[in-house]
Amino acid sequence: MDSTERQKAASDLDGSDVADHRAEKRKAAEARELERANKEGLAFPLNTKPEGDKTVEVAEGIHWARIPLPWSLDHINVYLFDEGDSWTLVDTGSNGNRGKAAWEALEQGLLDGRPVSRIVATHMHPDHLGLAGWLAERHGAAFYITQAEYLLASTLWLGGTEAVPEHEVKFLFSNGVDQSYEPAIRGARFDNYRRGVSALPATYHRIEDGSLITMGGRRWRVVVGRGHSPEHACLSCLDEPLFIGGDQILPSITSNVSVHAREPMGNPLAHWIVSLDRMRAVPGNPLVLPSHGRVFIGLQQRLDALIGGHIEKLEALHKWCTECRTPVQTFPALFRRKITGMDFYLALGEAIAHLHLLEALGLMTREPREGVNHFTATGEFDTDTLLASTTKLPGISMRSLTEVY
Repeated sequence: MDSTERQKAASDLDGSDVADHRAEKRKAAEARELERANKEGLAFPLNTKPEGDKTVEVAEGIHWARIPLPWSLDHINVYLFDEGDSWTLVDTGSNGNRGKAAWEALEQGLLDGRPVSRIVATHMHPDHLGLAGWLAERHGAAFYITQAEYLLASTLWLGGTEAVPEHEVKFLFSNGVDQSYEPAIRGARFDNYRRGVSALPATYHRIEDGSLITMGGRRWRVVVGRGHSPEHACLSCLDEPLFIGGDQILPSITSNVSVHAREPMGNPLAHWIVSLDRMRAVPGNPLVLPSHGRVFIGLQQRLDALIGGHIEKLEALHKWCTECRTPVQTFPALFRRKITGMDFYLALGEAIAHLHLLEALGLMTREPREGVNHFTATGEFDTDTLLASTTKLPGISMRSLTEVY
């Protein structure tokens, strides 16, 4: 395959030119998700949401737009801050023709000829910074991101290859994937990240937990979360009750928290739960601006639901593993639907994350059998003490938010 054919294949595979045939299915799922969110006590104060190049002003000078994504999760919320003579963006969408077209329409409409001076990425996933490099070059914009997110994004982008690395194949087999799938696994590509992300800006401005930045005439404090990604930046407004939650706090779904082959013994769920618990100290009752779904009020209720949901899954998994199980064999305890396609890889990573947290807490034992990890529950599961015990694990606790604010 020559270079022209490779570029054509990449364009075809990124999904950017394919109409979303899942629209009706997604609409029904969104209705169910909103029903659950309402039961949790969340409020959705805006009766409208962005459509096409039409944005919604969530506060004076802060505009909510949606950039289409070529996946079942079909959009990302991005936020544009009016700086007077320019704009600040929070997140960008993934690399692809549909995303670029959406931004070109916004340039012709809302931006009204004023340049983008700054791009802030909440974290390194393609739907959040996939067009950061393209937009930064187009406008001469500065790029703001936490260090761990920038470095991991760079590693994944530079490490993208067509051939699947051996450690990735080994990771799947060691966690219970049937070896009969080896030809399909090896036939897949390992450059999806690179294809979903335009070349990253060569330089960046580092933000970190507690950093203070000004956007749209307001002061914002960076509040870092972990687990979904290594150093996810949320932004808490000090001048109005506003909170940019990114993927850390979504109104009706929970972000994927996975163990990956690059860190096969990781414990991301511990980081995730403790990060969420720490955010209970966010002051007031802010309007939450999430990366997916609708803006909402009810931060504390949503944090309770997210933490409680994982504790329920951990308890169910502990009961399920009274018999020895591989990670793949734990799916019935964790997921209510059949797992297929690319969702399988996300589900496997999340199952391993739950097993690793229980293992770290002394509630699960691991036994390798012919190169495959098997897990068996041990000890007594105590819902009331699980969060406190998780916080005490080495390297998991974070400084209090009172120190950040």
